[in-house]
Amino acid sequence: MLRQLLVFCIVNLIAVMQLYGQGTVRGKITDAKGEPVVGAAVVLKSNLTYGTISDFDGNYTLKISDATPLILVFRYISFQTQEISVTVSGGQTVIKNVALVAESQALGEVEIVARAARDRDTYVEKLKMNSASTIDYISSQTIKKTGDSYVSSAIARVSGVSTTNNGLITVRGIGDRYVKTTLNNAIIPTLDPFTNNVKLDILPTSLIDNVLVSKTSQSDFQSDWAGAYISVTTKDFPEALRISVETSIGYNSQSTFKDMITTKTSSTDWLGYDNGYRDYDHNSYAPVYTNPSEYQELIALGLGPYFESLGVTSSWEGNEASETYFRLGLVQLGLLGSAQFEDPVAVAAAKNLYITGGYKNNAFRILNSPGAESVKGLKNNWATEYVQAPLDFSQNITVGNQIDLYGKPFGFIVGGRYASQYKYDPNGLSNRLNGQNVINSTDFEKVGTASHSWSGLINMNYKIANNNSIGFLFMPNQTGSNKVRDAIDYLGNSSYDATVSKDQLYEQRKQFVYQFKTENYIPSLKTKIDLNASYTDGASEAPDFKRFTYFQISSGEFIIDRKEAQVNRYFRYLDDNIFDSQLAIEFPVGSKPGLSRKVRFGPAYTKNDRENKQYDYGVGFPQGGSPVIVNNDLDLFFNQSNFDLSQDSSGNYYFDKVYVRDPNPANFLIGYKEVLAAFAMVDYNLSFAWRITGGLRIEKALIFSDVYKYDSAGYVMNDPRRKYATDIFIVNPGHLNETSILPNIGIIYNINRNVDFPFNLRLNYSKTVARPSIREMSETSVYDYEVKGEIFGNSSLLMVKVDNYDIRLERYFKSGTNLSGSFFYKDFKDHIELVRTTQGFTWQNVDESTVYGLEIEGGITVLKNLDIQANFTIVKSQTEFIAQNLIVENGIKDYYPVDTVKRTMFGQAPYVINAIVGYTFDSLGLSLSLSYNIQGKKLVITSVNGNPDVFEMPRNMLDFKMSKSLGKFFSVSLKVQNILDEPFRRSFVFDDDSTIDYDYYKFGSTYTLGLTYNLSR
Repeated sequence: MLRQLLVFCIVNLIAVMQLYGQGTVRGKITDAKGEPVVGAAVVLKSNLTYGTISDFDGNYTLKISDATPLILVFRYISFQTQEISVTVSGGQTVIKNVALVAESQALGEVEIVARAARDRDTYVEKLKMNSASTIDYISSQTIKKTGDSYVSSAIARVSGVSTTNNGLITVRGIGDRYVKTTLNNAIIPTLDPFTNNVKLDILPTSLIDNVLVSKTSQSDFQSDWAGAYISVTTKDFPEALRISVETSIGYNSQSTFKDMITTKTSSTDWLGYDNGYRDYDHNSYAPVYTNPSEYQELIALGLGPYFESLGVTSSWEGNEASETYFRLGLVQLGLLGSAQFEDPVAVAAAKNLYITGGYKNNAFRILNSPGAESVKGLKNNWATEYVQAPLDFSQNITVGNQIDLYGKPFGFIVGGRYASQYKYDPNGLSNRLNGQNVINSTDFEKVGTASHSWSGLINMNYKIANNNSIGFLFMPNQTGSNKVRDAIDYLGNSSYDATVSKDQLYEQRKQFVYQFKTENYIPSLKTKIDLNASYTDGASEAPDFKRFTYFQISSGEFIIDRKEAQVNRYFRYLDDNIFDSQLAIEFPVGSKPGLSRKVRFGPAYTKNDRENKQYDYGVGFPQGGSPVIVNNDLDLFFNQSNFDLSQDSSGNYYFDKVYVRDPNPANFLIGYKEVLAAFAMVDYNLSFAWRITGGLRIEKALIFSDVYKYDSAGYVMNDPRRKYATDIFIVNPGHLNETSILPNIGIIYNINRNVDFPFNLRLNYSKTVARPSIREMSETSVYDYEVKGEIFGNSSLLMVKVDNYDIRLERYFKSGTNLSGSFFYKDFKDHIELVRTTQGFTWQNVDESTVYGLEIEGGITVLKNLDIQANFTIVKSQTEFIAQNLIVENGIKDYYPVDTVKRTMFGQAPYVINAIVGYTFDSLGLSLSLSYNIQGKKLVITSVNGNPDVFEMPRNMLDFKMSKSLGKFFSVSLKVQNILDEPFRRSFVFDDDSTIDYDYYKFGSTYTLGLTYNLSR
C-alpha cells in the first residue's frame, strides 16, 4: 500500500505541474482508407504562417499558447481542405485526428475523433478492414472485458483459435508446430525443448495493445507457417501523460487456503526463478567406483608415475599382460619380492596380503573420497510436502507520455507486471490400457502447480527529424513454475500391492527481447525505408527434474525394485537465442487520391542458435537387493549420510547408495537455423472497388543439429561411434538445406463500393512451408513430463510444403455491426506429426494431408449498451498414410510399412466456438461481460500396441467480469473464471465412440477482485 500511495502522489504532482505552459494539439492525418497522408499542412486560420506538416506516419504536433477557441486548417493537394475548432488550456494535450477526403469524392459529414489507439477494437477493426491479408484479432479493449491475464488464454477468443492445457496454440485445426508467433512482427524463441511454438503464458495481456492473427500469407512475412502468423503488439506510448496502477487478488475454490502438494522451494521462487537451491555444480561431480579395477586401485595408491614410465596410462583389464602389471604393482608396494615374481605361492600370499593388509580397502577410500564429497551438493529434497496455498496475486503498473526532447517529440511507455498463481487437484486420475484395450494401470494423482512471473516493458520512440524516427524496445520476461505429481496405482504391477510415483518439475523460462527500428521517408522519392532488428536472449532451465517410482508390498512397507523402479534426477539447460531483421523499402505507384497503390520490397535475415544440455543422475544401490523405504520416509532414505563412504564392522569401506551420472555425449546438443530471404510485393487498387495484392518471397534455409562431441570429432552419418553403449540407435546429425520460392496473390472486391463500411469479397492463395525445428531433427531421447514418455527426434525429416486457399466475405455496417464468413482449404505434402513408437514418441512425415473448413464471426450492438461478439469454426481434416513400425538394426533406424491408415490430423479440433456478451450502464459507470469458449475433441496421442487414439475432450469454459468506476480515477472489478469448473480430460476413444479417460484433472473456479487507478492528461 505504501508503494501505491507513493505512485499516487507522484502522479498528482506531475498532473499539477502540467497545468502550466504551452498546450499541444496532436493527431494523425489519413485518407479515407486509413493510409497516412505524408506532408499535409496544418496551420492556424488566424495566422497562416504558423503551422506544421504531417510526417511519414501522418502524425503532426502543433504547440498553441492561446486558450481561446482556434481554427485549424488541414490541407493537401487533391484532397478537400478541412477546418476544425480546438481549445487548448495551458499544459493540456488535445488529440485531433482527421480523415481527408479526395476531391473526387463527396465530402459528406466529417467526424473528428481522438487518436485511434492500437488497443481499441475500432483501430484493429479498421486495420482488418484495409489489410491485404485475411486477419482476425483480439484487442486490449476486449481482453479487459474477458479478464484474461495472459495472451495464451486471450487468443483463444479469436475465431478458429484453440489452445491446449499447456498453453500451445492451434489455428483452424492445425497443430501448434504450424503456427508462427512474433512480438511486434519479430520472431522470438520457443523456450521449450519439445515444441515448435511459443508458449504464450509468458506474455501478460497488461503489456500488449492487441494480438493479430493473419490467416493468409503476404511476402513480408517469414513463410515458415501454415496455420497462422501471430503478431503480439506491445503497448505503444500515449500522446499525453497516462498512468495506470492495478492490484488484484484471486481466490481459487480448489486451492486457496487449502493444503496443496508442493516441494521444498528456494527463497526466490516467488520471483520466478530458483536461486540455486535446486541446482548443482556439475563441474564438481566426481564418479564413484563401487567395483574399481586393479589399475584404478594401484593408481590411487600412488603408482601412477611408475606405470606411466612403463607406458601404461589406462586400465589393463582384459589385457593379456594384466597379471604381469598387477604383480609389478605388488612389487612396488613391497608385498612381493622381485625374485618371487614367478613364484605362485609367493604371488598368492602377496595378493592375500593386499586384501587383508588394508591396501585394497585404502585404495577404495582414496579413490572414492572425491566422489562421496562431490555429491553433497545434490540436495535431499525428494519428498513432497503440503503447504497452505495463499491467494493468487497480480500487480500491474504502466507510465507513458510524449514530451519534447531538444525540440523533437519523444514518446515512451514503461510498464511492469508481477503475478503468482496456484492450481491444485487432489483427485486427479490417469489410466493406461494393455494391448487388449483393458485397463491395467490407474494412477490416482495429486497434481499441484505454483507459478510466479514478472514482465517488463520499455518502449521509446524519438523523431530525430520530421521524416526520420528511431525506436527501441526492451521487454524482459521471467516465469517459474513448480509442478508436482504424486500418484499411486493399485493395478499396475501384480507383484506388488501398489506402484507409487512422484514427479517434480521446476521450470524457469526467461526472455530478454531487444528491438530496434528506424523509419525514414524521402520526400523527393516519396519512398519510405524501414529497418527492424530484434534480438531475443532466451533460456529455459529445469534444475533437478525428478522421476521416482517405487512399490508398496503386502506388509505395508515400500521398496525399490531395481529392475523396475525409476530413481532419476535431470538437470536441463536450454539456451535459445534469435536474431531477426528486415529492411523494407516502400514507394507509391501513381498518385490518385484515395487509392492505395504501392510496392514494397527488401531483404530479411534470421538466425536461431540453440544449445541444449542435460545432466542425468541415477541412484544406484551397490549392496544389491531391494532397498526398503522404512515408513515411506523419503527424507530418511535419501539422507546425505547414506551416500557417504561407510565402514562395516571389519573396517571395510562401502557405499549404501550412490549417484551415477550418465556420461552419454547425446545429452549435449547444438543446433542452428539460418534463413536468408528476399521479398517483393504489390498492393494495387484498380479502382475504389477492385484491389489486387500479391508478391513473391524467396527463402534460403539451413538447419543443423547434432551432438556436440560427435560434431567436434567430425563423425559422419551412421558412424558406429555415434552409438553410445546405452543408446538404442545411432544418433545422426540433422541437416536441411532448402531454397523455397513462395508466391502469394490476393483479390479484394468491395461489392458495395463503400470505403467506410465496405462489403468485401477476399480471394487468397499462397504457398508456404513448415520446416522441421532444431529439436525435431535432434535424435537424442529425452523424457517429457507432459506426455510421460521418451521423445526423440528424426534427422531425416523433410520440409513440409503447403498450398493455402482462402475465400472470405466480410460486411461492415454503420451501426457498428460486422459479419464475415470464410472458407479455407489447405493441402499438405510431407506433413509432420508426433507419433508414438515402441521406443517412445518421435516426429515423422506423412505423405498427404488436407484441412478445410468454415469460419463465421460477427459483432453486433443491440440497443445502445449491449454488445455481442461471436465466432464459430468448423474444420474437417484427413491424414492418409502408411503406418510404419520402427526397427533398429546395428543401431541404424529403419521403418517398414504395416497398414494404410486414414484419420484426422494430429492436434486438429473439429470445431471452435467463442462468444462474448457485454453490457454497459453508462450512468453508473458499470460494465458487465460474459464470455464462453469450447473446442471439439482433438487427437493428442496416437495409438500403439492396438490401443485406441487419445483425444482431448471438449470443455465448456464460461467466464464473467464486472467493472465499476469509482470517481474520476479509480475503478474496481470482479471476475470469475472457469465458472462451470469442467475437467481437463483426455480420453481413449474407441471405434464405437465409447471412451475411457486417459487422464482427468479439475482445477476449480477462480474469483479475482481488482482495484485500478488511472490518470490520463
